[in-house]
Amino acid sequence: MRDWFKKQMLVRRGLSSGKSRRQSKSEEWREYFDTSMKLRAIVLILSYLGLIRIGLWQNTPEILGETVVLSLLLMGMCVIILPLTYQKIWRNNRLLILLLGSVMLNAMLNKWLYTYNFPIDFIETTGAAFLVPSAIGSMACTVLISANVGLLVAFLVAVSGSVFVESSPAIFFSSLLTGFSAVYFCRNIRRRSDLLIAGMGVGLVGMGIVFILFIGGLVETKYDSLLVQVILAVVLGIMNGFVFSAILPVLEWMFDRITYISWVELTDVNHPLLKQMTIDAPGTYHHSLMVANLAEAAAESIGANATQCRVSAYFHDVGKLHKPEYFVENSSPEHNAHDNLSPTMSALIIIAHVKDGVDVALKHGLRQPIIDAIQQHHGTSLVYYFYKKALQQKDDVKEGGKIMKMREEDIPDVDERSFRYPGPIPQFKEAALVSLADAIESSSRTLKNPTAQKIESLVHDIINDRVMDGQLRDSGLTFNELAKVADRFTFTLKNMLHSRIDYPKDKEKPKKDGENNEVQSEGTEPSKKISNMPGITKQAS
Repeated sequence: MRDWFKKQMLVRRGLSSGKSRRQSKSEEWREYFDTSMKLRAIVLILSYLGLIRIGLWQNTPEILGETVVLSLLLMGMCVIILPLTYQKIWRNNRLLILLLGSVMLNAMLNKWLYTYNFPIDFIETTGAAFLVPSAIGSMACTVLISANVGLLVAFLVAVSGSVFVESSPAIFFSSLLTGFSAVYFCRNIRRRSDLLIAGMGVGLVGMGIVFILFIGGLVETKYDSLLVQVILAVVLGIMNGFVFSAILPVLEWMFDRITYISWVELTDVNHPLLKQMTIDAPGTYHHSLMVANLAEAAAESIGANATQCRVSAYFHDVGKLHKPEYFVENSSPEHNAHDNLSPTMSALIIIAHVKDGVDVALKHGLRQPIIDAIQQHHGTSLVYYFYKKALQQKDDVKEGGKIMKMREEDIPDVDERSFRYPGPIPQFKEAALVSLADAIESSSRTLKNPTAQKIESLVHDIINDRVMDGQLRDSGLTFNELAKVADRFTFTLKNMLHSRIDYPKDKEKPKKDGENNEVQSEGTEPSKKISNMPGITKQAS
């Protein structure tokens, strides 16, 4: 409220337009929610109580003690495994809720299948327990987190099934194999239709499990019941794919995750922002495409998310849409918008495109990792050209001041902080790769007669400068990865800037009477006269 009154006073005095940029909301509550030890303890306690309730469902109160002990052992297993092997999940309460919630929901599903047996009278109780019960949780954690986490969920669901549903090897192994198959089929999901294919694959595995248990004599059932169980296994598998495909956007929103499917959808260049860029800032649009190619190739070389790099590169300079003419790729050779501005004002306009980019991204509802890449792609680097120009002007003023006998304190000082981007520096690998690709692509435009040696020197100089300036210290990139990135940047940039063959021109032929010479374009075959083209006859003039 106090800031609002201050702004209104400035508006009345004509010192403010009253407008303000959108800014990313404070991440304090998000960080507290994800890292709070108290909240983590609450999640573990509620999960423990939930497991006890599932164990007592449709059971007599006499087994309360046994259920309490078994639930405690299961939660103890999670508390031991997660900090040792899955620290990322252990330190993120949101991911912990996703993992434990998947285990508990699958345990409830197993118990429901076992208890109610579907509303079909002739399906035996032991048969319904292994009809694809553990696929949905494993699918969710595989797609939203990773395949390794999906395997852990499949194991925990199998253990909970054998503890709370029925202590039977058939239930344990069928649930385990079904969960593992869900991880296998979902490990490389690229399109939403792949989820349906994965569900069908899980259903076929469930059908195979039914046959194996029947042939091995682990389950006694009749042939007609066996047929129904086989059909239900396939149907339930396909239903898993349909259900998960429908709830995936909700899960992404709830747990703040972006799956590969969503990243691929965001690569559509028909996004309104990109279409506006092609009209208002075509130079920036072309620059963004080149940065996307460089960043994607570099990400592939170190196993980072290449599609995320491409999408982030598409949008990293959307802030230039506010004043596109002040950026060199959009400016006219005949007119430079910075000619009549001081270096400090020019630097302010250049630096403002980061804040403007965040404002535009929030307005169009772009996802948080893209907004982070926009905000971090320049880090706290220096706007070097205008900083040097300001220093040169200061030296010129000093020289003139000697003649005018000006005092030293009357000469304006140049503050380097005024020429640095506000940051923060890149906080994850993908943002760092976009940052490096942006600097390398921009600098490559200044190369005259680019050779392999010039390109390699340019790439290594820029990366070394960023390292020495401390711009990559929080990105998670290792020196080994930076070496691979430099090689890939060099290779890709060589292909982008390679020179073309200088095609020889035909010697000019002497004119014949009544015949005009044709103008040829370099590098093309001589064009034929229209009158000599097949199907076209000469017309009398």
